[in-house]
Amino acid sequence: MNALLVLLYVVFGYFLLAMTVGRLVRRYYRFPIPSFLTQVIDNPLRRRFLQDPEVIADRMMLEPGMTVVEVGPGKGSYTFAVARRVAPGTVYACDISDYVFERLRERVEREGIDNVEPRIDDAYNFSFMDDSVDRVFMIACLPEIPDPVRALRECFRVLRPGGLLCLCELFFDPDYPLRRIEKRWAGEAGFVLEKEFGGFLVYQLNFRKPI
Repeated sequence: MNALLVLLYVVFGYFLLAMTVGRLVRRYYRFPIPSFLTQVIDNPLRRRFLQDPEVIADRMMLEPGMTVVEVGPGKGSYTFAVARRVAPGTVYACDISDYVFERLRERVEREGIDNVEPRIDDAYNFSFMDDSVDRVFMIACLPEIPDPVRALRECFRVLRPGGLLCLCELFFDPDYPLRRIEKRWAGEAGFVLEKEFGGFLVYQLNFRKPI
């Protein structure tokens, strides 16, 4: 038993050290997380105990027929939870990575999901028209973007008046921002806070584009 406790302390210590180093590196060198790591980060423990896709989707106040944009879809766990709620509406899963796009496209085809459209798209210059989507959401993605306020202004542009921007962050992400920082970013982009959920380790913020 003592040996197990020692092992747990050692593993936890290395985890904290890795997190600290990761945060320092990411603070001074902002770059997207390598695509292959999305397969590791989006794991069953995270989805069950920390960021449950069904819970996050429920909080987004979705309705059938909506058009939704997701930025940084990873493996699609959150994409598909949203897609089930908006069918026959569409979820556009946008990423700058060819790797993420191809993996998600293959999964969509394999599982026969007809209302998810993977796209290679730029968060600074979306291919969507002004006032054309009902929801935009990002799961532990916004702080990876070098200029988050610029990206949020682009989200503001494509959202319909009254539409929601939904952001969810996880403390164990090396880029984790305090919620007050994310609120400030969204405010600078023109959004108004609608509702907030969670605590320090995991939180979700819903912002509305004023009518």
